[in-house]
Amino acid sequence: MSDFFSSNLLKNDLVAAPLAGYSHMPYRRILREFFDGIIYSEMISVEGLSRRNKETMEYLDRKDYESPLVFQLFGGKPESYIEAVKVAENEAQVDAFDVNMGCPVKKVIKAGGGCALLNDLDRIKAIVQNIRKSTTKPFSIKIRIGLEQKKLVYDEILKIAENEGVDALIVHARTKSDMFSGTVRLDILEEMAANAKIPIIGNGGVLDYDSYKKMKETGVAGVMIGRAMMKAPWVFEVIKNKQNNVYSYLSPAEIAGVLNRLWEHMLEHTKGRNMKETHYMHVLKKFAVWFCKGQDGAAEFRTNIYKTNGIDEVLGLIRQFYGC
Repeated sequence: MSDFFSSNLLKNDLVAAPLAGYSHMPYRRILREFFDGIIYSEMISVEGLSRRNKETMEYLDRKDYESPLVFQLFGGKPESYIEAVKVAENEAQVDAFDVNMGCPVKKVIKAGGGCALLNDLDRIKAIVQNIRKSTTKPFSIKIRIGLEQKKLVYDEILKIAENEGVDALIVHARTKSDMFSGTVRLDILEEMAANAKIPIIGNGGVLDYDSYKKMKETGVAGVMIGRAMMKAPWVFEVIKNKQNNVYSYLSPAEIAGVLNRLWEHMLEHTKGRNMKETHYMHVLKKFAVWFCKGQDGAAEFRTNIYKTNGIDEVLGLIRQFYGC
């Protein structure tokens, strides 16, 4: 069994979560300014990889400096993982794989992936077996604890993972029905960490040092940050420095610098791809809105930036608001 996860978690026990639409190469480049630990990619369709779909294949693009990077796969057909893994290894530098078994979004569930797998343990086992026989690369699986509190399956999945050669288990300690607002079951993370033979990485509700500390005290090997890193990529540095002041950690001018560099990375990423600048312009607007939390005049800024029509106007408003 690979020590990829255990060795990297010893160096840095924080992990950057896979976020659809946001854990793309430009944003991962920004994360690397604040963080040297494991980063997960956006979800990549195994059906798209199996068919070598051009747009899907672009999710495999990466830079050398991104290591350690984990490519996260999703899909409902166990047989598709065999070809998908082979394609990924032939076409990209692969550090490790992951399978998304915890996304509660309808589109992913409809495709048989994400939380849909929590209702079919036999299919989970088949997916894991197919990956393990198709690659020697380390891989993890990311789950929720169950579909609802009365249908918890985390213990059964842990047993499958341990028996079938999974290298680490990421546990979002909420159920599907909880979405992103239910209680994070730290008691379950503590139980799993105490009994597991593989590294357990906790996930859910961590947004500053205090919440990180509570999760780490359960005994988990690592703590995955999701939505908090989307709203403040510097959250990793905040936690490392044992602070909680996420939204006042950087000065307005420093935040503007992050946004400007992010836009430069986005522009670079569009080259040679069938992507329009307007796609990333709308993404940049979202980040600008999230990053302004706690700033004077934030409400007016949020209103105004969504009224903008071109990137020059967006960047001008960012410079005006952040005073640089």
